[in-house]
Amino acid sequence: MAERVRVGAVSYLNTRPLVFGIEQGLGARRIDLTYGVPSALAARLAAGELDVALLPTIELARIPGLSVAPGIAITSRGPAASVVLVTRKPLDEVRSVALDPESRTSNALVQVLFADAWRTRPEFVPGSADLARSLETCDAAVRIGDKALFDPDPAGTERVDLGEEWMKLHRLPFVFAVWAAREGALDRGLYEILHASLREGRKAIGAIADDYTYAGARHPEISRRYLAENIRYRLGDDEMRSLRAFLSAAGRLGLVPEGRTPALARFTLTSCDVAVEGRG
Repeated sequence: MAERVRVGAVSYLNTRPLVFGIEQGLGARRIDLTYGVPSALAARLAAGELDVALLPTIELARIPGLSVAPGIAITSRGPAASVVLVTRKPLDEVRSVALDPESRTSNALVQVLFADAWRTRPEFVPGSADLARSLETCDAAVRIGDKALFDPDPAGTERVDLGEEWMKLHRLPFVFAVWAAREGALDRGLYEILHASLREGRKAIGAIADDYTYAGARHPEISRRYLAENIRYRLGDDEMRSLRAFLSAAGRLGLVPEGRTPALARFTLTSCDVAVEGRG
């Protein structure tokens, strides 16, 4: 029997279809599944406390020796809805930005967008989990995950969708997270479990949306629209081009070491193995 694998997933709505099958028992003899926010998962994978994690993509350039599960990711092709910049001022007047303490990739993405799309260089500072508190001292703040999707924005602010802005800049989808593995952790059997779990999750999108609870309440209409219209789970050629472009831009800004490119896991695959069902 293959060794058990310590797997970490993000504790947001967009992860539910990915782990649905695992939670229903797929891979029960192989997988020990735990949850955390993106920044915590990255730290645990880097420390060797996890073997596989749903990793913020910026960390592919920071943590050496990782490989990526082919064909599967958390992406958006346009508005992401749950990755935003909430601002009190027009973008060209923003002088300070509070970064989301839960984020790694989105904090880097907003810095890339300010430099490459909006052509301004504000100060970026650690933010608070409390959006109102961040906006007391900064002109704008990054918000990700369920709080960005479900919580209302403060009066007098506007939101800028970072997935949409990346699409405008590059005409490519943005890749927020991938299944990343330490050396030797991802074999064909585990790869098949991850894809089978997503297939089961796709069949249950409606039930996932209806049942999902945030801050003690359900928001089925928002959840259904989000999973149906905003979030995608494909990692194909366009997504890989986008991922390389993002890491290259982050490297130019000094956010990550330059020249590091993501490596797909290598084991025997057929063309059908890397095709993700549903929206492309």
